[in-house]
Amino acid sequence: MKKFSMIFLVFLSGCAGFFTVPSKEALKHPMPPLDQKTETTLFRPGFNRESLDAGGVAILPIKKRGGPEGFRRNTTFELFQALRAYFPASRVVPRSDLVRRAREKEHFSGLKAFQSDYEESGRMDLARLRLWGKREGVRYFFIGQIVANDKHTATRTMKLSEDGVAGKVIVFSSGPVHIPYDVHKNVSLAGELWDAKCGKVVWIGTSGAEVTELGERERVRVEDIFISVTRNLIGEMNKAMKEGSHAPAAPC
Repeated sequence: MKKFSMIFLVFLSGCAGFFTVPSKEALKHPMPPLDQKTETTLFRPGFNRESLDAGGVAILPIKKRGGPEGFRRNTTFELFQALRAYFPASRVVPRSDLVRRAREKEHFSGLKAFQSDYEESGRMDLARLRLWGKREGVRYFFIGQIVANDKHTATRTMKLSEDGVAGKVIVFSSGPVHIPYDVHKNVSLAGELWDAKCGKVVWIGTSGAEVTELGERERVRVEDIFISVTRNLIGEMNKAMKEGSHAPAAPC
């Protein structure tokens, strides 16, 4: 039987999502568990909650390679919410405030150039990083990237029974629209936290989640996975900070 796959992306009013509305049949079944993974790939000793509370953090726009502007804007909002939830004593500057002030003070072109140069070269301009730290009155900057955002459907591979005949054509009396199919969703994010005072990255981590459901029982929305992944990403940073809280601070 021929397999097929489809990828859908829906963007509305600056927010991204797939806006799945569970059917009555789907609501009869429990929510399937998400397969979630988080990882810290770099952590600088001495970076802890106290330093973040004292220095504050601003969220830079999501890297452009992470998809359309509306989706990136939605990502920064979820990151802002997660940072506030995990670090309530820290000053967290949302991306919208950073951009608004840059426009008001005619620094927006400089902000775009700062980010574009980093995306293209992979090398941070430390002088401009310190400059933006002074402008915003924060020590840390969070940069995120949408690594994966995928939803696709595929027919289930039909297995022949023991008495089946190879090559036999199977006809469904209810019609082809009722051929069983799976819906697979996958979301993955990466984050970096830069110290503008020291000019060094203090944390890098990733977070991802995926789920596969029978189409007729589809309950999990991509928005829900996305929120979970964002919370887990910041949670992974918080975990790394706790584990290294007793380590001596690394000099700038």
